[in-house]
Amino acid sequence: MFTRRQLLIASAGLGAGLLIPEMLKAKKTIAASPTLSKFTESLPILAPSSPPSTLAIASGSHSFHSSLQATSTFGYGGFSYLGPTLEVTRGKPVSFTAVNNLGRHPLAGSVDTSLHGVKGSDATNPRTVIHVHGSNSEPQYDGYPEDTFLPGQSYEYKFNNNQEATALWYHDHSLGITSLNVQAGLAGFYLIRDDDDPAGGNGPLGIPAGPPYEVPLLVQDVSFNSDSSLYYPSSWDDVYYGDVAVVNGKAWPNLDVERTLYRFRIVNASNSRFYNFKLSSKQKLIQIGTDQAFLNTPVYLSELLLGPGERADVLIDFSDRLPGEKIVLQNDAAAPYPKGLATLINQNYAKLGEIMQFTVKAGAANPKPVPTRLRLNKPQIAQIETPPVRQRFLTITEVLDSTTGIAAVVLLNAVYWDEKELIEKPKVDTVEQWNIINLQPFAHTVHLHLVPFQILNRQAIDYSQYVAAYRATGPRQVLIDHLIGGSTVPYGYPPIDPTPYTIGSAKSPASNEAGWKDSVVVGAQEVVRIIVPFGAKAAPNLPFGNSYTGLYVWHCHMFGHEDNEMMLPYEVVA
Repeated sequence: MFTRRQLLIASAGLGAGLLIPEMLKAKKTIAASPTLSKFTESLPILAPSSPPSTLAIASGSHSFHSSLQATSTFGYGGFSYLGPTLEVTRGKPVSFTAVNNLGRHPLAGSVDTSLHGVKGSDATNPRTVIHVHGSNSEPQYDGYPEDTFLPGQSYEYKFNNNQEATALWYHDHSLGITSLNVQAGLAGFYLIRDDDDPAGGNGPLGIPAGPPYEVPLLVQDVSFNSDSSLYYPSSWDDVYYGDVAVVNGKAWPNLDVERTLYRFRIVNASNSRFYNFKLSSKQKLIQIGTDQAFLNTPVYLSELLLGPGERADVLIDFSDRLPGEKIVLQNDAAAPYPKGLATLINQNYAKLGEIMQFTVKAGAANPKPVPTRLRLNKPQIAQIETPPVRQRFLTITEVLDSTTGIAAVVLLNAVYWDEKELIEKPKVDTVEQWNIINLQPFAHTVHLHLVPFQILNRQAIDYSQYVAAYRATGPRQVLIDHLIGGSTVPYGYPPIDPTPYTIGSAKSPASNEAGWKDSVVVGAQEVVRIIVPFGAKAAPNLPFGNSYTGLYVWHCHMFGHEDNEMMLPYEVVA
């Protein structure tokens, strides 16, 4: 019998499109969650603590809302869902042993063995591995998707933390089941502190650090079955959009706030959903940091776009709000982003216009100044001037179901996970320019492990012209030994420079993106150019202090996409 992947390869190689009966869907099946009241749950406060010597990864039972029964979930460190906020200090290494105590998977019915690396035993004996997203770490501690360990096994992690203060996050990264493990609860914050942002506050910037005025917000979208259990499709789907907003493990929560300045560390931990946040009060969101570091100065925003995996360090000033005022954190991003249903066929994704609420408490106002400079004890961010030793052209492509027009597999460079002879091999302590070319009608978030980068610019491409030139280069001939008889089939195309096919002028990054990033939104049918230092000696004034060689990964951070081939290894070489 052919696996689904073999059929995809064979069909793409023959240029016939896909005709796989068990996958054909006239319309997606979307679960409708039970009706839940909004803003009646209190936001759980994920207070920071030092990493424990042992971090248990265990099954639990969690209630997302008072109207829902407790349901089976996963959690870290004794949490029934999600995990503790781990707090470390720059330059002080930590280590801990992660122990897999997981039982039957809460989403056992959604384990899809047609995906690369997935086994039927993942339903009852689930693998796990921890990735600290954004960490400059040695390869053996990075959470490589094949470095999984089973229930009853453990893995020691070591992190040098030699990088600037920022909000990283940790989550499962198991090959083929990342989406299921994270949806079940395996995610948490990892805060790095330094002289500008010390643990406990009292830093030179005068911004909050720790409760009650610094609040981590882990934002997800979730759907529930009628019995209160988590809903997830029974087989792989190209995207997952829940119809309930969940923040820190509670559905549509409320946070009572004093009339003063608050700091929110926000991570988009959703599977596929983009968020364009704004406040119902029309107040500004004051962004002070990106994925990897403080910005040079605060950026005042009417709206804040975050793709899956992206983070933002944000201040909100409630000092001029009236006691009893209720302010809703709203979202107007379409699903899929940016044009919603116009990009897909026969789809009806839930909109998620409200995320959580802030209720202003009674009491005297206590206004606090917003700092005008943020990088007091470190160099100002400037574009890397070290010339790149190489440019790489990297595509986001898909293989479509010929009947529905919906993606059946999504790829980077038209390359599959196990084709390691075709991976990128940057040299340590050099700078490269990566040009990421999205050939799809909706946006993706691309994440590089190990190193931060800077966005150079974005530019639209003429899709038809580029694809015609791309295909004219001729398909690769790759030996697919998975096929019966080890057939050689053409199915991939080497990426080409999109510059001759661009439209209009290149756009510089937005002010709140003009800093250090590890994840970047690549818009529909555009090229995003990033400058990447592959080691601490690659250029001056980098926000991290170590150079490593070894095997890492880069991938789309829409979890369902990375589970289905939209992730590739890359190797930093000496």
